[in-house]
Amino acid sequence: MREITPENAAEYLRETGRAPAARKVDVRALGWGVSNVVMRVDVDGEPPYVLKQAREKLRTQKLWVSRLERIWTERDALDLLGSILPPGAVPSVLFSDEANYLFAMSHAPEDSAVWKEQLLAGRSDPEVARRAGTILGTVHRATLDHPALTGRFADTTVFDELRIDPFYREIARVHPGIAPKVDALIASMAETPHRCLVLGDFSPKNILVHSQGLTLVDFETAHAGDPAFDVGFFLSHIRLKAMRTGVDGPPGELIPVFLEAYVAAAGPGPFARETLDRADLHLHACSLARVDGKSPVDYLDDRARAAVRDSALAALGPAGGTENATRFRNKV
Repeated sequence: MREITPENAAEYLRETGRAPAARKVDVRALGWGVSNVVMRVDVDGEPPYVLKQAREKLRTQKLWVSRLERIWTERDALDLLGSILPPGAVPSVLFSDEANYLFAMSHAPEDSAVWKEQLLAGRSDPEVARRAGTILGTVHRATLDHPALTGRFADTTVFDELRIDPFYREIARVHPGIAPKVDALIASMAETPHRCLVLGDFSPKNILVHSQGLTLVDFETAHAGDPAFDVGFFLSHIRLKAMRTGVDGPPGELIPVFLEAYVAAAGPGPFARETLDRADLHLHACSLARVDGKSPVDYLDDRARAAVRDSALAALGPAGGTENATRFRNKV
């Protein structure tokens, strides 16, 4: 595989005929995630676009590797999501290079801002949370038992490499007392009564906010599975940011807004109700993973980390409560 970087991307594009030799090409790195190289490409006279190439070894302190083929899962997820969601909700695939595990996609609007950065800056917009809930509920409902789930998305290897092992198995290794409940949680995802497209990385860092709405990015962990993971994963990110202040304050107040919109889009009844019931433990497991897993968040101090840890261990222990599950269920 030829590794493409901001320094050699223009040469690569010209050699492959994707950029005219006579036109100026500017390439710069974008700061998305730890698992890929992502670059913005500006070719004179053309709209900007994004190049994304997979890397086997992730940029984390602990050793963390994943198969390169995950890039094609993301490409296929973009195509499927593009057929379900309104135009602009996800980028459009422009071209792909299978030999080099690389593809190009359309660029988000120029006024885009990463929602995570807005939340960390203290800007909690309920409308963004509402739109996020609507999008996720729409994806889950529209892909319920979808024919595409029997293809590439049926392979959960990358989801295991990037979520189950570094998140769930890692916290079970660090805290053996919760291993039985974590093991049961892992098993429950394979036994879900409702299989749909699970994005696996639906979080504020992958939601771009702009004047036209929202654009979602980063789908390499997409797979056919349990929608409860997406809900719990997303809520863990909101709760972690709220815990920076030591209480479930801003942006914690966005959680009921998100849940109400999710249920409205996913549809009332067993599907949404059972999904929210199962999402509670995922919220706690994902929260603990961002403190004691392989990729801890960098915005919590020791006090906040301890509070997250104590809350999660209480919920995941033998006598774990169901307070959040009850609160979620009341939203249906």
